Amino acid sequence: MPDPLDPAALDLASDPELGPLLAAHPDIALLRFRDGERLVVEGEESQDLFIVRKGSLVVEKALPDGTARPLAQIECAPETPTIIGEMAYFGAQRRTATVRAVGACQALHLKPAHLDAIMEGFPNLTRILCHQFTARLKEANDELRELRTRFHLAPERRMVETGEVIFEAGSKADALFQVAMGTVRVGDRLLRAEDLSGGFLELEAYLRQRPHEATVVAEETCFLAVIPASARAAFVRTHPDLVLEILRA
Repeated sequence: MPDPLDPAALDLASDPELGPLLAAHPDIALLRFRDGERLVVEGEESQDLFIVRKGSLVVEKALPDGTARPLAQIECAPETPTIIGEMAYFGAQRRTATVRAVGACQALHLKPAHLDAIMEGFPNLTRILCHQFTARLKEANDELRELRTRFHLAPERRMVETGEVIFEAGSKADALFQVAMGTVRVGDRLLRAEDLSGGFLELEAYLRQRPHEATVVAEETCFLAVIPASARAAFVRTHPDLVLEILRA
């Protein structure tokens, strides 16, 4: 088990946003991982994230014979921190690799809500997140070309009649709706597919697992593609540009 880390051990001067972040969110745990201790474990379901600010990490994947194949070694420093587990932000999913410490590592232990706070008020950390997220999506897309069937979204096709409510404000965004044909009413606005980013309705609510902000009603007969919450991780991998647009907003 990692040890609690004294905040005095952190080099706060190297990152002017770190002190305010920790002050605003005292529930962020500061941890010291010893050599060989694992931050994330392949196959586990978790939404925990880590910002590693000092030390080395090795990323490895289990082989059928019980051994592990190293995929990458990462060097972390206060001026070049690394975020581990950022894909968990888009929903619980099984870890695809194990990440363990090589020597001692200093890390901040975060939950997905902490990333909301970072993106809303800490631009330097947000830039680091977006840069790393871009790299992760590129890696995922390379894998996707080889394992496309594994990440198939398999959306449901649905026809909704004039006046039918597609979803209501305040309801859980447990599915993503893409307008393929027709017009929808969002508040006092009439929108078609070309008026929406990718044709998607309230994409941010779906990605961030937030309630819908508006009630959407079919203004005429509409044809929709409906992507379930279980395909959120697949959506992230197959639509990286749209996801980054949301993160940078």
